[in-house]
Amino acid sequence: MYLFTGTISAIFISALLLLFVHMEHEKRKLSDRYNMNGGKLLKSIKIEIFKKEELDKITKNYSTIIGKGAFGEVYKGTTREYMQVAVKRSIAINKDRQKDFANEIQIQSQISHKYLVQLLGCCLETEVPMLVYEFVPRGSLYDVLHGKNGNMRRDPISLRARLDIAICSADALAYMHSQASQKILHGDVKSGNILLDDEFMPKVSDFGTSRLMSIEKDHTNWVIGDSSYIDPVYMKTGLLTEKSDVYSFGIVVLELITRKKARYDRNNSLPLNYIKASMEGATGQMYDTEILSSGEDVKCLGEVGLIALQCLEVDVDDRPTMTEVAEKIKRCKSRWLQSHWHGKTKAL
Repeated sequence: MYLFTGTISAIFISALLLLFVHMEHEKRKLSDRYNMNGGKLLKSIKIEIFKKEELDKITKNYSTIIGKGAFGEVYKGTTREYMQVAVKRSIAINKDRQKDFANEIQIQSQISHKYLVQLLGCCLETEVPMLVYEFVPRGSLYDVLHGKNGNMRRDPISLRARLDIAICSADALAYMHSQASQKILHGDVKSGNILLDDEFMPKVSDFGTSRLMSIEKDHTNWVIGDSSYIDPVYMKTGLLTEKSDVYSFGIVVLELITRKKARYDRNNSLPLNYIKASMEGATGQMYDTEILSSGEDVKCLGEVGLIALQCLEVDVDDRPTMTEVAEKIKRCKSRWLQSHWHGKTKAL
């Protein structure tokens, strides 16, 4: 009897010891990941550090996916304070993705702008850090313009809203490029990385391919973006500059005025086709008919299209800066509004 009881006790104690060892191992693994992902360094950065179990609850075990790209998936979540958030989790688990996410944390902790998606926090207890952002409800400009997941249903979007999207997105990129001590290149400007709120106001997102640059430098290497939007000069030289972002933004502007994808109808290139139409004096055939209600609309679209063409110049020195792009489109909008106001007063 005593022998049997002693055996049970020994098994029970052994099980407890194994459980304790396992728990300590898991605890040490989380701690190692936290340190490996820059936990000590990020203590000085004013963002919230989430535990893995917190994000499991916030996302309901990652049940609602709202976005997916080459580098990761984005899930919708709700915090204990009933704030809606977007949680970005990497698909690939390797050191390269670790560097991308650490880079994104570093960059976004340094910037604050009305038209840039705000980073709220991160989780460092996973093999690749997870990032927590403000939730932007309407999704990407790409989805609004072209439909989501193959769905051809598209939201109506006015010319004024499109001009505002172009202006505010350009302002956000100009802010990134003009940081006092370190300018920031986005590296993957496209309609899929411009999110829209309920009022169709934009938030530029996805800084995973961005690179911090000291103000003395004028280029950086090793950035990979969407091939449909990539600057040919960058493709040729491997050097990313702020004018590379300008080129990509020019294609976004063409998407806004034509409602055509960067590559459409199998393999048609939007920038090449627009350049060809411009040379033939036929750009009017490419504009989205939804935003053509008067001759003044055509004139405005022509002016905006010309700005897009300036962004696409082969010689990077001939391309405007993002600040200049924003100012040029603002002036187009102002002239367009004035023409509509004069039209209304004449009708009276």
